[in-house]
Amino acid sequence: MAERSERGWLDLRSWKLWLSVLAGCTAIGLVEGTQVHVGFSVSGRPAEWGRAFASTMPSWYVFAALLPPIVLLSRRFPLEGTRWRRSAVVHFVAAMLFASVHLVASSYISNILLYDGPVDFAANLSRLLGFYFVVDMLFYGAAVGVYHAIEYAHRLRERERSAAQLALKASRLEAGLARANLESLRMQINPHFLFNTLNAISVLALKGEKHTVVRTLALLSDLLRISLEQGEQLVPLRDEISFLERYLEIEQTRFKDRLSVRFLVPDELLDAEVPSLVLQPLVENAIRHGIARKPGAGRIDIQAAARGARLELVVQDNGPGLGDDPEGAGMGIGMANTRARLEQLYGVHQEIELENAPEGGARVRVLLPLRISVGELVEESALRGARSA
Repeated sequence: MAERSERGWLDLRSWKLWLSVLAGCTAIGLVEGTQVHVGFSVSGRPAEWGRAFASTMPSWYVFAALLPPIVLLSRRFPLEGTRWRRSAVVHFVAAMLFASVHLVASSYISNILLYDGPVDFAANLSRLLGFYFVVDMLFYGAAVGVYHAIEYAHRLRERERSAAQLALKASRLEAGLARANLESLRMQINPHFLFNTLNAISVLALKGEKHTVVRTLALLSDLLRISLEQGEQLVPLRDEISFLERYLEIEQTRFKDRLSVRFLVPDELLDAEVPSLVLQPLVENAIRHGIARKPGAGRIDIQAAARGARLELVVQDNGPGLGDDPEGAGMGIGMANTRARLEQLYGVHQEIELENAPEGGARVRVLLPLRISVGELVEESALRGARSA
């Protein structure tokens, strides 16, 4: 890469490049020679093909031979920046020198090919200089202009490619940081849930409920396996419900008849995309701050509904409610991390509300973009859900 950048986009040592230049000059010379042959034939003075090509081909081959110096001068003296005036003078002098060398060399070679005997070379050259000197200078300027145009286009593409690569790296870094942050937030929830569950198992063990302890440990093992194997941040709602059912079975071993649960989730929303472990900390808060503080039977309702193009998730208990500080109540690590994860995943396109339910108890309401089949927004399903709600 370093060698290539020193040479620029045009490697003068590339045989493919010069083969292409030679082929191009040959093609132009053949076309011009054909035009000469046809022109003389039309005027009644037919010229042999060999003589027609001998009058045109040398000029283009000499031009091809002079291209490397033109490219080197264009690199050394670019017509840009603060020194463009000096470069313009250099190229003007070089254009005159190019015109002189090109006309002298091509005229000399053509004379050798066209004439068998002596020829007044000076007279022919003087005629050619009078007719074509300025034209050859314009050819030189055109070659320099083409070089600078291609050089500019090449640098523009390089800048665009570099900018795209930097943007891609920044995007990947941002995505990696966001994912790491989300994983950190989720892993903070797991130990919190684990410690509470182990505490419940220890209480059951002290009570001597061996079969219940074994069943609870089996459920805990199953939950940990699912949690560790699940590497995705977003999962179908059916998977979240399945995880939650296992967790609630563990809690019901502790509360027994004091805890009843209702799932009110339409079948058409089971494939809706939700963050993994979004409901478990909300249900855990409902148990800890609602059911555990309420004497007698407690109930938790877990609901899902489509609200236009949004998915509404609700966790509601019939406990004592939020008390005098509804803004701060229930904002433990689980609730706080759930709020932070939702902000990371959806930005402003999410809401989470904690409030007292009109019929008593506390209610957590989460609004997310409604997406079916992981990532695809299905507005028809959302509208059907809204009409049936």
